[in-house]
Order: sequence, then C-alpha cells, then structure tokens
Amino acid sequence: MQAIRAIFDGNEIKPIEAITTKKKTEVLVIFPNNENKFSPEEARKNLRGLGRGERLTEKLLKSRAEDIRFEKRQ
Repeated sequence: MQAIRAIFDGNEIKPIEAITTKKKTEVLVIFPNNENKFSPEEARKNLRGLGRGERLTEKLLKSRAEDIRFEKRQ
C-alpha cells in the first residue's frame, strides 16, 4: 500500500508526491475533515492527560521489548 498527498481542485486530483506504480490501480481517496483541524501544539495539549491510570508507558516499553525480541529472531 502506498499513501501520497494530493490536491483536489474541484475537478481533478493532482498528486504532489511521487507515485511508484504505473499500472492501472484502484485507489481510495480520503478527504480530511477541515472543521476539526488542529495544529500539532493544540493536538498535544488536547491529548495531554487522557491516558492517566492506564499505565501507557509500561505497556509501550513491554511492546517495544517484544518487538526487539521478534526482530532478533529474524
């Protein structure tokens, strides 16, 4: 699967990144919801504190350790 950015001008979708395939391919076009667009700073501020009590750091470290063990086996 490849994801690229493009511009829709009201009639056509014009890629602004390279497309690696030349064959005829089915694509999925997603239009972002501009109503809820946040800057990265606003997004971080809105997310801050939402995972309290869920031990997310421990879960992340455990998951990363499992990834490292899996990568060493290959």
